[in-house]
Amino acid sequence: MSDRDHQSLKDRIERAKAAHEKPDKRKRQAESASGVSAGALALRYGAEFGAAVFVGIMMGLGIDSFFHTKPWGLLIMMGFGLAAGVLGVIRAYRELTADTNPAMSSPETGSENEELKN
Repeated sequence: MSDRDHQSLKDRIERAKAAHEKPDKRKRQAESASGVSAGALALRYGAEFGAAVFVGIMMGLGIDSFFHTKPWGLLIMMGFGLAAGVLGVIRAYRELTADTNPAMSSPETGSENEELKN
């Protein structure tokens, strides 16, 4: 095998490696852009919502037990828990978008955007 053939083979191997790595790089870049996988986001949002509803239900049961108002404390506090859960998910989403998209940052998200301070 001559040097020219050897160099040609090396070039083809490098091109094949580069072509093979491109899809993996795109996938890694997409994940690193947000920094969080979809499964992690679903788990976080679900935990935020579920915890708020659970706390609301437990508080409602406690109020019902203490004041003997059987369904009303549970219903009212479950409503507050649902509202708190939705607000918690919205807050978590805003935190994520403020970190990945500077144009979406606002004072409500707690971001440190200098243009908004002036």
